Amino acid sequence: MGESLSPKEIRDRIKNSIKLGLSTQEIEELAAMLRKHKSSANVFSKEINAMMKKSGRDRYIYSVKRIADQEIAWSLKNGDGTVRTVDEEGNDYFYIWPFKEYALRCAVGEWAGFGLHRISLDDLLNVILPNLSADGTQVAVFKSLNDPSITSVSADDFLNNILHERSQFR
Repeated sequence: MGESLSPKEIRDRIKNSIKLGLSTQEIEELAAMLRKHKSSANVFSKEINAMMKKSGRDRYIYSVKRIADQEIAWSLKNGDGTVRTVDEEGNDYFYIWPFKEYALRCAVGEWAGFGLHRISLDDLLNVILPNLSADGTQVAVFKSLNDPSITSVSADDFLNNILHERSQFR
């Protein structure tokens, strides 16, 4: 079978196995794929809960590795733009997460109603971070509701950390 199917596609194929004329072996393969998806989802759920409790430094390191590896970052966005805040000292922050699941957990309170904003690595490295750098905006990496502090770095430092991590793959 070898193809990649979503859990819903797998369930639909199992339900329609007679119509599709699938063999018992193919049905068993589909069932195994579904079990694997459930297992992966459970592991990822545990990873999410564990990472939300980690220190800001640990979440930062994790984020750099995951964003460089997945080539995607996530932010929250509404009609006015992406999530940004300014602290008492006037520091401007742009928020970013390594996976949408983490960003969604922060879409509460003043950010309730904000939707997900998918950012390609290319856009992050070539457009967003250079613009943030020019504006003097800090990158707030992997905000967690469990930690009231903000883990942030300059846009230039974040860019350099992502590029360094990517160089480890090649």
